[in-house]
Amino acid sequence: MELKVLKDDDVAKMIRATKFRAVYAAPGVTDTVAGALIEVRKRIDRNRVRVVLDGSANALRLGYGQTDPMPMLLEHDVDVRVEPGLRMSLLVVDDQAVVFMLPAMMVEDPNLPRGPNALILSREQVDGVLVTVAPDYLKSSPNEEATKPNPPHIGKQPLTDAHVKAVEAEMVKNPPQRFDLTRTLNVFNAYVEFIELRLTGLQITRHTVKLPQDLILALRDEATSKRLRTSFNLLDGKSKVGQDADAVEVRVRKLRDRFVRPIGDIGAITLRSKRKEVDSLIEAIRADIEKFRKSVVERLTKEIASSRNKLVEGLTPALKKKPPQDLIDQVTGKVTVEHVTLYLTKRLEEVFPTAESVVGDMKLECVRKGVTYETLASGDFQKKVRDAFPYEDWDKPFSEFTAAKAEQLPLLNQ
Repeated sequence: MELKVLKDDDVAKMIRATKFRAVYAAPGVTDTVAGALIEVRKRIDRNRVRVVLDGSANALRLGYGQTDPMPMLLEHDVDVRVEPGLRMSLLVVDDQAVVFMLPAMMVEDPNLPRGPNALILSREQVDGVLVTVAPDYLKSSPNEEATKPNPPHIGKQPLTDAHVKAVEAEMVKNPPQRFDLTRTLNVFNAYVEFIELRLTGLQITRHTVKLPQDLILALRDEATSKRLRTSFNLLDGKSKVGQDADAVEVRVRKLRDRFVRPIGDIGAITLRSKRKEVDSLIEAIRADIEKFRKSVVERLTKEIASSRNKLVEGLTPALKKKPPQDLIDQVTGKVTVEHVTLYLTKRLEEVFPTAESVVGDMKLECVRKGVTYETLASGDFQKKVRDAFPYEDWDKPFSEFTAAKAEQLPLLNQ
């Protein structure tokens, strides 16, 4: 046995050299190989040229061969059979046999330089290969006496015109993406991903309460006046609970600054190589948020009550001078300070949230998404990625994984 580098053109060249039998089995077939098979079919008997293919739209979308060669082979009376899910490739030409791998074009350009991808089998192994795919080809030449063979292991069903038309219709309905764009996309998704960090419920000091319009009056309490417009700050700016919540926001902001890079209106990205570290920091923050949430209810209840009481205290003098009609209608006699205080307390209890409702929204969400075709093809996305992470060696992954370049989509290293 021998290892060898085998390209599509090499396969076609071997097929053209056929003298008395040729068997080609693979996930798909290209125009180049199909043309060689048709040439051989014109020279030798139909029962000495066989093709076995996956024959599905899925294989074609992955880049295993092309659509047009299948009807072309049938048109030229080549014996084509189907084996759904076939992924290995083998070729028998006369007394030579080779097992090889041609990559799906979605993953790699088949014309790029590569190491050995084929194993040349010995003459003694040729018959063993034929048993699996074309046992009726076991005789070495057409002049030898034929014996009734066992059925092949693969390729038992013939490829029909109806099958080809169904595949063609499916490819029209759901065509494959451009393979060069797909390969570029795979590289990006291997190295970067979109990320969105959503911190909710921790902005306690910015939480406001919308006040009833009839209570918005002139106030004597200067401290309360500063917090009062059409809404009222739930907590004082010096609140210890608010400061602790702000500290969590700072941690999330530092996390973003370290690992997340905005790239315009389309979002922000991060390096996939840093995912483990980012996830670890996110989980640590989430754990602290949960501890904070469980411990803060009692403290927050007191601070909310304090804020409400300050507002009652600040509003009472003004409402005592000019009681709202709603209060007057509920009191027999003159409205007292106690009436106003009780009235304000009840009205404000209706609009002030409970501590439980405030802390129930506390959470840190992390949403990750891969790069899409539309994003990759839009504007200067690739340049923005490189600018976002200027110290990353972008030439290396693209040299290793990216294949043919899209004409309208130059790669980063150009």
